[in-house]
Amino acid sequence: MKKINIFLCVFVLVWAIPHEKKARACSCIELPSVSEAREEADAVFLGIITDIEDLQIQREVTINVREAWKGVRTKTIKIYTGFNDGDCGLPITIGESYLFYATDGSERNDDGFLTSNICTRTTAEANAMEDLKELGAGKKEFTQEEPSSFADGQSRWIITSILGSIVFLLILYGFFLKKRN
Repeated sequence: MKKINIFLCVFVLVWAIPHEKKARACSCIELPSVSEAREEADAVFLGIITDIEDLQIQREVTINVREAWKGVRTKTIKIYTGFNDGDCGLPITIGESYLFYATDGSERNDDGFLTSNICTRTTAEANAMEDLKELGAGKKEFTQEEPSSFADGQSRWIITSILGSIVFLLILYGFFLKKRN
């Protein structure tokens, strides 16, 4: 019985590892300059928020892009941010226009997804005059492709976890059958 408990503990640990989420505290020292922020960001664009969907640990924000300076090819884009409750999430509202400085948040070579938070220069358009002046004219023509989704890239990890669990259970089952004989 003791061996079964050990195997079950190992199984739970192995299964839980791909689902681990990193905890990050929100601490912003000072915002970078406009040129530093543009250099550090993977995407810089001005757009109107058309939808906000609350997911388990973050918010998925759909944006209609009006102008872009870096990293945007489509008219509609999705970014991810926290809930604005101590997790550095952006205080955003549907229908409002914002200047976004976003970074690639993918951690496992999945389909990339963009994130932004209050530690970037992301701000409401009304507060972004200095940034917009320094950025100059941006690109205003985009394709109409569908935006990518974080969930699409993450589904591979769920499938891998399930398949790995099944293989582990089959090996465990074979081990016990061998012990009986």
